[in-house]
Amino acid sequence: MINSYVGGVIYDVMAQHAIPGNKAQALRNTYLPRWRAGGLDAAVVQVSNWPAINAYFAEFDRSEGEITYCRTRADFDNRPEGSFGIFLSLEGHGSFAGDLEALHTLSELGITTFTFSHNLQNLLCTGSNERFGEGGFSHLGKQTLEELESLPMMIDLVHMSRASFWDALGLYDGDLFVSHSNADALCPHPRNLTDDQIKAVAERNGVIGLNTFRGYVSPEPMKATLSDLLDHAMYMYDLVGPEHLCIGADYCESPVEMLLPVLDMIDPDGAHGIKGRGRELYTYGPEGLEDAGNLGAIPTGLAERGLSQDEIDLICGESYLRMLERSRPSIALSA
Repeated sequence: MINSYVGGVIYDVMAQHAIPGNKAQALRNTYLPRWRAGGLDAAVVQVSNWPAINAYFAEFDRSEGEITYCRTRADFDNRPEGSFGIFLSLEGHGSFAGDLEALHTLSELGITTFTFSHNLQNLLCTGSNERFGEGGFSHLGKQTLEELESLPMMIDLVHMSRASFWDALGLYDGDLFVSHSNADALCPHPRNLTDDQIKAVAERNGVIGLNTFRGYVSPEPMKATLSDLLDHAMYMYDLVGPEHLCIGADYCESPVEMLLPVLDMIDPDGAHGIKGRGRELYTYGPEGLEDAGNLGAIPTGLAERGLSQDEIDLICGESYLRMLERSRPSIALSA
């Protein structure tokens, strides 16, 4: 099983690497045991600057083979037995925004994905929680999309306003990725996708990751359960089929105190029910999916809902890997 969005880990990783002389192995020592307990074989982690990229590469080298850095599907498929696969995704709306030539370097390094927003307005586009709502892509964002057309990187339309989402579809011809969002029809929220958005992603060979964040699972987030998330899975399954679904389990992986300021920042006036509620919403996932160690409940639950093993395999990793292979063909990159 592959988790296409591992969010908060980077804060803990960076904190450990900031200690002088500390040869940190946060992934190997803290997170791999939890991920493996949940049945994960690989995860997509986010970076936003060079120090974060440097820290992860150091962690890979120090893992003594327990972690395999994956740039392509072939890297994942051919990793040593028992080695955990890590893919890197760039949240490029920060220090890399506007550096179009850096995109080529990052692609050569094996960064698989470019994400344009983290819920608020930035130099590239309008985010989903922006109080001005429906602004779309800036001129710089459009230039970035044009540059990405020539590179083997997926674009991730998560976190952005619906106007930004539709702008991207009109400007970009490649496959589309939404790493961690649920169905707006079941839990109305700007971070979730409408039926039209879900269908549009599927029409472009894209994949949508099921999100475990309580506020995007249920309109009553503190009552959110595994069954509620499975309802989202089945709703999107009925709309577009399992080949367009994956697991995008957004857990509070780092100590929650590190993430509370970020949660307040993305909802500064409390309009989206997050500001001041980060501890209760994000410390644990829905009942039955409290942390990444419980992710094995998803394939079990999908089987109980009547999905075949082949369909479950698609949702639990194969759909993501097929999309990755289309975007970053293994043969072409290794030639």
